[in-house]
Amino acid sequence: MEYTARQIEIINAATELINQGGIQKLTTKALAEKMGFSEPAIYRHFKNKMDIISSVLNYFGMGLKTKMTELIQSEDKGIEKLKQIIDFQFEHFSNHPAIVMVIFAETSFQYEEKLSSTVHNILKNKKERIVSIIHQGQKDCSIRPDVDPNQLASVFMGSMRFTILQWRLNNYSDDLKKEGTMLWQVIKKLFKGL
Repeated sequence: MEYTARQIEIINAATELINQGGIQKLTTKALAEKMGFSEPAIYRHFKNKMDIISSVLNYFGMGLKTKMTELIQSEDKGIEKLKQIIDFQFEHFSNHPAIVMVIFAETSFQYEEKLSSTVHNILKNKKERIVSIIHQGQKDCSIRPDVDPNQLASVFMGSMRFTILQWRLNNYSDDLKKEGTMLWQVIKKLFKGL
């Protein structure tokens, strides 16, 4: 989905509001105040609050998808591509912690089909691309070939998710990029084989 410049401004403002007080802090009234225009003006760009949250997720997902597609097409070895994913995501989350709040709030909107579906699609697309990168790494001998790529992708994604969740639960007080570097050292040993 393509977003207009104004929609991107609204998405960024919504992300800031979420960062300040969680999803509960995001209301169309608060968003309009932050943007400096009337509440009805928000509805010219988005249907409702759920549409805004879904767009925040989609916008993040599009950036992730673009980066991962670039990595898949690059000439780097598979193992190096995985490192770049960790570097990219941990850097991005460090700079935009509100995205973490939205992604990890999926249980809050598990009954909101549109939001639940958006998170599911982001995770599904991410896993497909990671599996593809692991296949490449197994072919270029940078990733051990004796473990199923789907299982390696689950280990990779799960360890990243846990590290990011821990960071969030510690009120973002840890250095996420440093945690990512330490996580990478372990993943590299596991994926290359001892």
